[in-house]
Amino acid sequence: YMACLGCPGRKGWNIMEFPMISYRELDQWLEQGGAFLLVDLREPHQYNRERIWGSINIPYEELEQRLDELPKDYTLVFYCDRGAKSMLACRDLGRMGYRCVDLAGGMLYYRGKFIDRRAPGAIE
Repeated sequence: YMACLGCPGRKGWNIMEFPMISYRELDQWLEQGGAFLLVDLREPHQYNRERIWGSINIPYEELEQRLDELPKDYTLVFYCDRGAKSMLACRDLGRMGYRCVDLAGGMLYYRGKFIDRRAPGAIE
């Protein structure tokens, strides 16, 4: 799915490839901060139950209609339940010029320290 090593890239981002990161790498990114947006592609009821801290919820089925919410000057880190939908999102949006990163394994394999189980909109 990530073959096409000879395809022309854009500033180091190959239009047919996208990086996958582990939950450990994501936790490091979250600790360091930076210009990336974390996007949860799961259904709202799943997102409301638990999510990774700082993520926004755009269900995969709504992604195409909500592209205006995704900045092209940020790296987009996508995750879903198991990783399949986030891989498709990275592939498709990468072709459109977005810089995408996939969280390997999705929420099923996330064992990091940034799980947020508060009610959405809850104040710390």
